[in-house]
Amino acid sequence: MNTNKTGYFKSRNASLAMRSDRHEMGQREARTLATMLQANGDEHFFGNKSIIDLGCGDQYLRQAFEDRAAFYRGIDIGECNLETEEFPVESNKYDFAVCLALVEHLRDPGHFLTETHRVLKPGGFIWLSTPDIEACGAKFWNDPTHVHPYTRTSLRMLLQMHEFTKVRITPNYRCKSEGWYRETRYAFFRSRYLLPLLGTSRLPLPEFLKGRCSGLFALAQKPY
Repeated sequence: MNTNKTGYFKSRNASLAMRSDRHEMGQREARTLATMLQANGDEHFFGNKSIIDLGCGDQYLRQAFEDRAAFYRGIDIGECNLETEEFPVESNKYDFAVCLALVEHLRDPGHFLTETHRVLKPGGFIWLSTPDIEACGAKFWNDPTHVHPYTRTSLRMLLQMHEFTKVRITPNYRCKSEGWYRETRYAFFRSRYLLPLLGTSRLPLPEFLKGRCSGLFALAQKPY
């Protein structure tokens, strides 16, 4: 990662940390992960679990997971280049690896996923998000630091290539009920065409109208 790009991310992290809504955003993500796990039959709760937040930015997830009695560790560019360097943690240590809005910034995600697999415990989960190029189209390139687009097919294959199993890909809904996080034939059609409002919309309208997505969630497991 070149110096200019590194400087940009450090500056952005400082700016994000000043926003008043970051705490609630962290709570939203923790609730979403819990529901996604339950929807897929993984009755994991975060108490006494260890979570590594890769590309953690301003660590806006920390409070949400610590509120749930989890041990939280965040790593970002100031400590480690996640694309090229070994993560500064021991192997088989974490129950969850969270990496939101990160992989699209990596030219070659192979090293990153190999290291993520290494630091997860057997049976541990990786949870990531990334834009869905099929849904957002050319808007993906509006962020000049985006270098690698994904479809749900390519994202699934990428995780499988790096020895993750039970890969589940859904639209990146936030704070929906369990049924929204199950892989179904119509999940992506619904998120793109049937819901008029973004899932993060603050308009005072019924929640069932919200959920339109242009991104992906992936949940996968390191085998026991």
